[in-house]
Amino acid sequence: MVSAGCGLDGAQRGDFHLSAKDGRGTERDLEVIVPASYDARTPLAITFLFHGAGGTQEASKAFGMQDVTSASESSVFVFPQGVAYKNFGVGWDDSCAGYDMVFFDNMLSLLRSRYCIDPKRVFVAGFSWGCDFVTALACCRGDRIRAVGAASCSDEFSNSSDYQSYANYPCPSANAAAIRFTHDVQDDGGYTAEQFATTARLYRGINSCAASSAASSPAPCVAYQQCSHDFVECAYAGLGHALPGNWASETWDFFVKAR
Repeated sequence: MVSAGCGLDGAQRGDFHLSAKDGRGTERDLEVIVPASYDARTPLAITFLFHGAGGTQEASKAFGMQDVTSASESSVFVFPQGVAYKNFGVGWDDSCAGYDMVFFDNMLSLLRSRYCIDPKRVFVAGFSWGCDFVTALACCRGDRIRAVGAASCSDEFSNSSDYQSYANYPCPSANAAAIRFTHDVQDDGGYTAEQFATTARLYRGINSCAASSAASSPAPCVAYQQCSHDFVECAYAGLGHALPGNWASETWDFFVKAR
């Protein structure tokens, strides 16, 4: 079913700011980009991009996905602003019961009420702490999301070698999201190779994948086999704590082909 915003004329287009409440009742800022060609009778995808630790909306806009030619007219783009989390600085509350889960719910509800959004094309992506949060979204809201772009993260494991020690595990919702995970082959200065391996195992568990994989374009990506939904892992030598080149276009391509 398409969203309540379908058929509502006069919606704002371009690059602008809105606000939505988080789970504490705090009004939070989100930057939104709506294509100039938006037609209230044509459902669009909606794509949320989450910045890393200490970041801003400008940082997540710098990922560049909204500038990908095939994406720019096909999606509403949303750039939420994180806030200080405990004493860890600006970031995200990445627990299922946390206030940022409610923030996500409210942002999605707000935009669905104003714009014609295809509920089968809800995409989320994040880098570093923002990637930790989209991992939580895959676990806690995976039934509402079509695809996840996870870049350079691990999230909360009480035992860094055991994916079942993930703080939100077992996941409360059945995941319907394809996942694309990019990271360094080794320690990237923010996370260790062991943490990346455990995170990949978590994604395999969420998507019921076998341990076997096959090469997938572009290199060095591999696609895991027998998954309920796609899981692709791309481990780059010498990447560091960063996005790989062409991350925006390759992740968008993954999104639109996700099953």
